[in-house]
Amino acid sequence: MTKIAIIGCGKQAPKHINGLRKAYPNIEIIVADRNEQAAKALGEAQGVEWSNEPQDVLVDPTIDAIDICTPTSTHTRLILKALENGKDFFCEKPLCRTLEEAEQILSKMNETGRIGMVGYIYRFAPVFEAAYKAFEEKALGDIASAQFRIGGRGSHQLWKHLREKDGGAINEMLVHMLDLAVWYFGDVQNAEVLINDLRRPRRSIQGSEHDVDAEDYVLVRCKMADGTDVLLQADMVTPAFTQHVEIQGDNGTFMGSIQQDMPSFLFLQEPANDFKAGKTDLSTEQADLFGNQMSEFINAIKTRKQPSRCSVEDSIKVMRAIQNIKEKAA
Repeated sequence: MTKIAIIGCGKQAPKHINGLRKAYPNIEIIVADRNEQAAKALGEAQGVEWSNEPQDVLVDPTIDAIDICTPTSTHTRLILKALENGKDFFCEKPLCRTLEEAEQILSKMNETGRIGMVGYIYRFAPVFEAAYKAFEEKALGDIASAQFRIGGRGSHQLWKHLREKDGGAINEMLVHMLDLAVWYFGDVQNAEVLINDLRRPRRSIQGSEHDVDAEDYVLVRCKMADGTDVLLQADMVTPAFTQHVEIQGDNGTFMGSIQQDMPSFLFLQEPANDFKAGKTDLSTEQADLFGNQMSEFINAIKTRKQPSRCSVEDSIKVMRAIQNIKEKAA
């Protein structure tokens, strides 16, 4: 039986527990958080073991892997400790704070022979899987424009709006769309920051008012490895969550979103390989993204092969682009 420790008992942790159970019903789970109340509440709600000593689970020989759901600033320390103690890891995005840290993690993985995966969950949405196949087969022809948009209201956790805690719209929101763009079109060759704003410097978070300093609205233009010109917009000022991708080629259009009330389709003027001419509706029932994601992770652990999606190598490409963007936004 595989035993996984989830470190960090915030709002992401229950989603990870459900995903792990969907992927591997017999899995054994322990949750850990320095906040004893949070760890106990989640453990009792989910019917799993809990601990208020995350450092203990990192060295526990009965635990096979850790699943990190903590603020970005803690990721590298936790991952390296896990690797040193012979554990595989899954980590919420982004992988870490800097490109240097990402390369350090990859080096330690290669040294220890452990598995690592990062939570870029949009790669597991059927609509974006379909788009990936279409781009692989050049179904849209030459790409004329590509726009990626994601927005939400923010104000869930204070750290997500503080620079010193690596909060802000780049790390919290933009990275998801940037990861999709890298998946579709290759590495970012050049990034141009068009807008990098803090539009709501004061936030009401969990019943208290706070001054914040991390960016909450960004607009970035990227030139990708295959020459595609990509526009990415992310914010933490949109009252209701919104997300969509629109890509125009000389043979057609891709529109896609994880939102069921947004249009998702592929339109082609001429058929291309497995894709017919005309409009193909890509709207589907809501997929279990966390279940799909965790199935990939569990399979990687079982086969001792790095995941085919959301690997640390993939994240290094994203981290390289983020560093470029942040340097130009400074």
